[in-house]
Amino acid sequence: MGLRLEYIISIIVALIFVSFFLINIEQKSRQKNESTKQLAFSDTRLIEVDTQKILGLAHSRYGVYENKTLILSDIIYHTDTVNLLQAQKGIYKGDYLFLEGNVTLNQKNGFDYTAQKAAYNQKSEVLSIESPFEAHMNKNIISGINLVYNMKEKKITAQKIKAVVFTLEK
Repeated sequence: MGLRLEYIISIIVALIFVSFFLINIEQKSRQKNESTKQLAFSDTRLIEVDTQKILGLAHSRYGVYENKTLILSDIIYHTDTVNLLQAQKGIYKGDYLFLEGNVTLNQKNGFDYTAQKAAYNQKSEVLSIESPFEAHMNKNIISGINLVYNMKEKKITAQKIKAVVFTLEK
């Protein structure tokens, strides 16, 4: 009285079907390899506009848009008040442009700023430098550990500054 071969084969086939439907190995491996990039581009000019005028121009060597965040490499940015704002990396998130690596601000009729980290609020036109900075205008030199510059009101707040300022003789 032994087991019949038909019973053994039917049990093995049933186990294969059950394991096939219960264990989904392929989907797990597919999730790991999926990219979250929604858009990637290179050598692109971005133009920000409203109904009346151009708000800003940005040029980037390479960019990626993912999770409602735009990440740009070698960004160059211009507005009405900013002649040149550039950095190695720029991250657009909402109204903010976060800048990292050799950040340079060349302002129309003002100082030229250099730092390693900064954030620019496009609506309020406030530049926040979160690293040691240097500012130059003619022979005037200002340096410090951080700076907040309101471009609309033309007000600067900085900490631990060192300055060389030349004034006109009267």
